[in-house]
Amino acid sequence: MGPKTQKLLIVLDQLIEVLEHDGDMHWSQWMRNTRARLLASDYSGITYLLSAYGGMGSFNDVVLGQSRVNGVFTWKPGYIELNEQFDTLRAEAAQLAKAIRDSQN
Repeated sequence: MGPKTQKLLIVLDQLIEVLEHDGDMHWSQWMRNTRARLLASDYSGITYLLSAYGGMGSFNDVVLGQSRVNGVFTWKPGYIELNEQFDTLRAEAAQLAKAIRDSQN
């Protein structure tokens, strides 16, 4: 396992933590599946991760910190900082996955 893959695993762990803390199980499971593939030295983890980015309803569209109180939309405290952290991790994961993919071609 190369250093970029090791770094990607760290970023995936951080993404999983942020997503689960906010209550998002769909994308956290996607990141867990990616992580499991990479830990098994399965390159399909890279293509699987990259397939999350793009199109309507994709990982790019996720916004954290949203809530409903008595049926009314509201933002959770700290949602700006949460989304800044999430955006950084999401972009870093994509960048690392693309670098790994490109090094295989």
